[in-house]
Order: sequence, then structure tokens, then C-alpha cells
Amino acid sequence: MNRPLILLQPLGTVDVNLLKYLKEGIEERLDVRVILSAMKMDVPEDAYVKSRRQYVSEKIIMYLRDKTMKLNYDRVLGVADVDAFSPGLNFVFGQAWRSYAVIYLPRLRQEFYKIKPNPELFKLRALKEALHELGHTFGLMHCPNSYCVMHFSNSIVDTDMKKAEYCFNCRFKLAVTGIRVKT
Repeated sequence: MNRPLILLQPLGTVDVNLLKYLKEGIEERLDVRVILSAMKMDVPEDAYVKSRRQYVSEKIIMYLRDKTMKLNYDRVLGVADVDAFSPGLNFVFGQAWRSYAVIYLPRLRQEFYKIKPNPELFKLRALKEALHELGHTFGLMHCPNSYCVMHFSNSIVDTDMKKAEYCFNCRFKLAVTGIRVKT
């Protein structure tokens, strides 16, 4: 079986070192190939809600889908340095729909919470969210294990508590769908 091919697509300006870190981190944990996109893609301005100073996540995912659907990738993971929300939620760290997902960076930074920057913690948080959203694209639901990367993050504290790893049950579910988790 061929390894799934994932396109890592920046939306707007995203630090290339972070993108490389995400690529390596995903490939270290999942038996997939990750391609860093060279395609320039902006965050769609029509997704911005001025009164909230946030973007509508669903609009960004649909934009990502529309721009990449004819490309030959099994999954597409967008990375956007904008704050986003979904109807019914004040914010989202990321969101997935079918084989498309996006993670949002601002709330993963210490500075967002008026705390001294911690670049290593920021990168780890981004990796956790990337693995989480990719898990959704492979059919995983939220996990009750608070240490599993598939656990729902209601706050940054939840993100920090979980590991950048899938628990035994989520690994099993991924294996059933043909996705091998590396140890």
C-alpha cells in the first residue's frame, strides 16, 4: 500500500522553519509523506468577520478545498497565522472537514496570553494541533484520554496536557483504516 500523501499548505505568511518542523514531526509519527507546498495562497478576506476580529474557519477550509481539490493529495493541511472561530465556538485551534484541515497559530503562542514567548512550546503546540486535525481527516473522533493528541482542547491548558502522540485506541483505529503510526 502506498503511503498517504499530505500537502502542507501555508495560508498567508507562515514561518518556513515551522512548516519544516511540522513536516518532520508528522512524518516521524505517521507513515505518510508530507510535501511542503510552494503554491502561494492567501487567507480569504471574505472569511474575516470585522466585529469579532476573527476568521470563519469553515470558509477557510472550503477555500483550501477549492484551491487544492484538483491536486493529487490524499490530505491537505493548511496552516494559517490568523485567529479563527466556528459557529457556536469562541475560537478554534484547528478544524477538519473530510480530507481537509487547517490549524490556526495565534492562540498557540504564549504571547497571546501575555506570557513571555517560548518558541519550542509554540512549535510543539502546532505539531499537536496538526496531528489532531490530521487524525480527524483519517476518521478519528475526539478521544476521552486527556494525554492523547485526539483529546479535545477546550483551552491551551488541554493542548499542553496532551502528548504529540496517539493513544493505543486511536493507533488501533488508524491501523484499521490503513494508517500506520510509527513508534
